[in-house]
Amino acid sequence: MAAAVATQPRNLPLFATNETCSGGIYIVTGSNTGLGFEAAKHLVALGAAKVIMGVRNVSLGETAKSEIELATGKFNVAKVWALDLASYDSVKVFAKRAIKELDRIDALIENAGVAVSQRVQAEGHLVTITVNVISTFLLGVLLLPKMSESARRFGILPHLVVVTSRVSFDCEEEWNKIKDDPIAKIDTEDIVILKT
Repeated sequence: MAAAVATQPRNLPLFATNETCSGGIYIVTGSNTGLGFEAAKHLVALGAAKVIMGVRNVSLGETAKSEIELATGKFNVAKVWALDLASYDSVKVFAKRAIKELDRIDALIENAGVAVSQRVQAEGHLVTITVNVISTFLLGVLLLPKMSESARRFGILPHLVVVTSRVSFDCEEEWNKIKDDPIAKIDTEDIVILKT
C-alpha cells in the first residue's frame, strides 16, 4: 500500500487557496451540514464568486447560508438550490438549472450522502445506492460537458470531487444485484448537453 501511494502523482492543483478559488463558481452538494458545510464556507472565505449549496432541505440550507455569511463576512456568494439525490427528476432539474444559469463550473464537490438502517427504497434501489452512487454519478455525468466547456472557455481545470464513506461496503450485496446500467435507463433528453 505504501509503495502505491508513493508512486501517485504529486503537485496536482488540489489545494484550495485564494489564488485558485478567487472568482470561481463551485457546487457543493449536501452543504447544509458536516463536510459539505465546511467546504462551502471555506470556498466562500477564499473569494469564490459563487458557491451553489445543493441541499435537500432548503430551509436548513438557508440557515447554513446565514451561518456561512456571518462566519466569513461575505454576503450574496452562497446560493441555496434544492437538490434531492433520492429523486432522479430533482437531479435533472438541478443540472438543467446549473447548465442554464452558471457561466462556468470550477468544481463540483459531490458530498451529499445518506446512511440509513432501514431498507428504504428510492427510484427502485436502496436509498443509499440511489443517493450515494447512482444520483451522484448522474449529476457528474450531466454537468461534465458544462465543466469541459468551462475549461475551454475560461482556461481553467475544473474538478469533480466525490466524497464517500465506508457505508458503500454495507450495500455490496444489493449493489451486486444490479445487472444493468441504471444511469443509461434515466431519460436525460430534456437536459441540454453541450457538445464537447
